[in-house]
Amino acid sequence: MTVILRNLSVPLALEGSTPAELAALRLGVEVPRARILRKSLDARAGREPVFMYTLALDLPPAAERRVLRGRRSGQLARPGAPDAPRPAPPADRPALTSRPVVVGSGPAGLFATWQLVADGYRPLLLERGPAVNQRSKDWSAFLHGAPFKTESNLLFGEGGAGAFSDGKLTTRIKDPRVARVLDVLVQHGAPESCRWLAKPHVGSNALPAIVRSMRRGLVAAGAEVRFDTRVDDLIVEAGQVVGVRCGDERIDAGAVVLAVGHSARDTLERLFAHEVAMEAKPFQMGLRIEHDQEFIERLQYGPAAGHPALPVAEYSIVSRRRAEGASDVYSFCMCPGGEILPATERPGVLCVNGASPRARDGRFANSGLVVTVEPAAFGHDPRGGLALQERVEARAFALGGGDFGVPGQRAADFLEDRLSETLGPTSYPFAVRSAPLAEILPEGAAAALRMALRDFDGRMPGYAGPQAMLVGPESRSSAPLRMLRDRTTYASASHPGLYPAGEGAGWAGGIMSAAVDGLLTAEAIADAFAPAERL
Repeated sequence: MTVILRNLSVPLALEGSTPAELAALRLGVEVPRARILRKSLDARAGREPVFMYTLALDLPPAAERRVLRGRRSGQLARPGAPDAPRPAPPADRPALTSRPVVVGSGPAGLFATWQLVADGYRPLLLERGPAVNQRSKDWSAFLHGAPFKTESNLLFGEGGAGAFSDGKLTTRIKDPRVARVLDVLVQHGAPESCRWLAKPHVGSNALPAIVRSMRRGLVAAGAEVRFDTRVDDLIVEAGQVVGVRCGDERIDAGAVVLAVGHSARDTLERLFAHEVAMEAKPFQMGLRIEHDQEFIERLQYGPAAGHPALPVAEYSIVSRRRAEGASDVYSFCMCPGGEILPATERPGVLCVNGASPRARDGRFANSGLVVTVEPAAFGHDPRGGLALQERVEARAFALGGGDFGVPGQRAADFLEDRLSETLGPTSYPFAVRSAPLAEILPEGAAAALRMALRDFDGRMPGYAGPQAMLVGPESRSSAPLRMLRDRTTYASASHPGLYPAGEGAGWAGGIMSAAVDGLLTAEAIADAFAPAERL
């Protein structure tokens, strides 16, 4: 029988033992088989780090009775009931007039397509950029001096903005579909540990192969995928979206899943022209801070730093000491052993993001430090947040030299509002030029960041010291607008036939929540409509 063992504390010296060995040592009985359900690291200050396990144990009847009789403070329990299966769609639902079209191949679009295929549809997936192999070549060429490509970069192309990121698979949402997303990723090449690690990640060097594998599986199952195919407009007839236009080509669609990400600003302009219902929403903006990874290791692990059983150190930190008119400041997308990259879709604007490879073995650790910008700061107009991003990013591009160089400042100089006479080393692949970073930030954000940096430095001595480097802006960690949709059907509140999904639609933030939103959107379509042609 299966028994769940929770909160099993494992010292570093025992790391490397099998799950069955750990459980047997704790319970004093032979454990024939055990598997990991969850594993996390407890590295709180003032104690040696320990790993915390939740295990599923297969025990013979006598051993099961023995351990359950001596239950230890809730550590042992029977497995809970499995999640209820998804209800079958109504049998009498009308059929779509033509196949569904998914716009965008980021996490939301990719998983919406995956779910549609699983439910018997033959969807068409349209991606404005190239396939991920060509995208990788284009990006490598740009880093070595080739011209920037507006349709093939860190934002556009197969896999979307997530394909070259750290590949963090953590999320705050509790939807059971999270496990389904992890299962699909593991089936296509992600490490098995992604199913049970508390903070799983894939790595920027591994994600492209996973994305490519998923696409091949989708095509084999009946989907069609077109690259280098930008959607230039919606086709709206009698108030309903009935297709899309790509150049001179009309593509009819029984449903259009719009999963274009947070940076397809030309697509958003067409949505504004069609008066698609949207609202302004809060979004985050700030800077990215970088330290030597060794410094973070010492801060987080103390005397245990360097122990071979420990993972690469990371951190998550929040400051609630608010400047007037500003919100909390918190770390975002912390990338241990990673690099800072220009994450923009065209010359003339500049924002940065972090990434790290699977091994997280680079010299530097970087993290976003962001403050929430409320709609009141840009007039409650959905266009206003985009305009604010554009102003900040255009100023950053100019201060960085106009060649994808980035404005930078030592953290200690930023605190004192003085230019840095010299700059420290960073992972950024192009020039870093000394600039007053406060000048690129919205009103109140610089004061909030300074207050937070002093707070962080008090808790993590040296965090805002002279060796810490700041670059920016970090301006696209979330979308400044939300496309309104029905909470049951997931259809646009203003345009039937249109299904806004994912981060760019304002309904997600990160790989996992965007993927889950793609699944939910596809399920809603399947609940309402039968496939136009059955497999």
